[in-house]
Amino acid sequence: MHLKLLTGLLLASFLSLSTSAQTKKTNNAHKAIICLTYDDGLESQLTTGIPQLDSLGLKATFFLNAIQGSSPSDVIGQTPEAVLGWTNAAKHGHELGNHTLFHPCPKNLGWDSTVSIENYTIDRILKEISTQNALLTLLDPKRKKRSFAFPCNNNLIQGHDYVKLVHDKGLIRFARGGGDSNSVITDFKHLDPLNVPSWHVWTGTTLDQLISFAEKVKKSHGMGVYQFHGVGSQIFKISSETHRTFLEYLKAHPEEYWVTTFSEAMQFVTK
Repeated sequence: MHLKLLTGLLLASFLSLSTSAQTKKTNNAHKAIICLTYDDGLESQLTTGIPQLDSLGLKATFFLNAIQGSSPSDVIGQTPEAVLGWTNAAKHGHELGNHTLFHPCPKNLGWDSTVSIENYTIDRILKEISTQNALLTLLDPKRKKRSFAFPCNNNLIQGHDYVKLVHDKGLIRFARGGGDSNSVITDFKHLDPLNVPSWHVWTGTTLDQLISFAEKVKKSHGMGVYQFHGVGSQIFKISSETHRTFLEYLKAHPEEYWVTTFSEAMQFVTK
């Protein structure tokens, strides 16, 4: 009797959990998918962007190259602020992704020859991405698979796309590329998980422009990936007020937008 009762309770519990997970997936399938991604591990993301996200309970993806401020602290035995900041970000549910170690870009964008992509080999980029993964594991040990973002949205080394090899080596799972304010993803069947388009948000982008992109994603029942950099300061910056108000807009429309990390969104749309 007791065994039958226990079996029944376990079965009911399983069915309840299964139904709950199914309902969540079904609900999300009817929403626009919004991914907030941030590049380069900038200080303004730690001081302004993440606190704003956390205050509203929104999760984002941060693609880090090296670790800004990871040199030894002035106080012996004290953890550098950036290391502590990124560790806490991961603990709070944000995703830490790979953006290479030295952020190699084309010379014509002003990059020094020592870290320009023209002087890279496939072997060098593989070692760099692998090393960055090791650093990220120290900050975020729970995550076993990393997403990747191309530095300067460039995926070529000597004319060859290197990302598939990086994926096949097991170093990354998904990769984000570049794009513009028309880069709304609707054709999930043919979406390349190793070159997912995003909107590179430029300096001075307004609140209306940020919302307009989200509304295009909503209207098409698609997925939109924002590529931010500085929040309130630093490169490609948008004002902290604009950033905050945009987050509040997304938070105020949970029935329309599913705001999630890049990897979680990609796992959802690829399955």
